[in-house]
Amino acid sequence: MVRNGVTLAVFNACWGAQPATDISSGQVEAIPRSSLAEVLIHHGVPAVLGMRDEIADGEALSFIQVFAQCLREGMLIDQAVAVARQQLLTLYRFNQPAWTLPVLYMHPEFNGQLIQVFDELVTQLPTNSPTWIGSSTSRAFLRSQDNNGQVWPIWPGTIAVGRSQENDVVIFERWVSQKHAEIFSRCFPGEQLTPTYFLKDISRFGTLIYQSGDWQRIHRDEVAITSGTLVKFGSSQGQAFEFVIETTKDFS
Repeated sequence: MVRNGVTLAVFNACWGAQPATDISSGQVEAIPRSSLAEVLIHHGVPAVLGMRDEIADGEALSFIQVFAQCLREGMLIDQAVAVARQQLLTLYRFNQPAWTLPVLYMHPEFNGQLIQVFDELVTQLPTNSPTWIGSSTSRAFLRSQDNNGQVWPIWPGTIAVGRSQENDVVIFERWVSQKHAEIFSRCFPGEQLTPTYFLKDISRFGTLIYQSGDWQRIHRDEVAITSGTLVKFGSSQGQAFEFVIETTKDFS
C-alpha cells in the first residue's frame, strides 16, 4: 500500500482497529501496535481508519456515506470522521456504541487533506504583497538538492510550492500541504535594482529554513530569504531545496 502511494486506508468492517491479544501469561493482554490500522501507520500509510469492535452493516453504511461526502467537500480527514461519528450518534443515540467504533490513526506530519476543492487550488499572487516585475540585473531560482538538481526560476512574480499539481513546484511528500508556501520578490524605494525575496508559509505544519547553523521552523509567517538559503517543506525528513540569486547582465 505504501509503495502504491495510498494516502488513506479505510476498513469499514469489524475489528480493524482492535489489537491482537496474548494469553501466554495466563491473562488476556493486548499486544501494543498490533491492530491492522496501527501496523499500516507504522509502515508509512499517512492515515488509517478502522473499527475498534463489531459494527452492524447499517451502521457501517451510514458512517461511510457521510464520511465520503465530507471528504468530497474538501474536509480534512479527521474533521470528516468527527462529522460521520456525529451522524451515528444522531441516528442511534447512546443506545448503541456505534459512534464510538471508528478509530482514526494519522501520522503527525500529515495534514489530513485528501481532496482539495478546485477554487482552493488556484494559485494567486499575494494580495498584500505588490510584486516587483521590473528590469533587474539578477535572477533567482529554487534548486533541488537531490540527485536531479532540478531548477525552478522565480521570475517574474511568484512561485507556489505544494503537493497539488496546480503549484509551480510540486512535491509529492505526505507532510507537504496542498498549498504550502510562496516565494516572491518586492522592490522597496531606493532599491530598484536589488529586489528582496520572501518566503511566505501557508501550510499546516510549517516550513524549515536553515539559519545560524540550525533548521528553524516558520509557520503562517513571512520571512526574507537570501541567496544560499536552504529550505525544507513540512518535515525535517523532506528533501532540501536551495534558494539562489544569480547575478547576470542579460536575463533573456
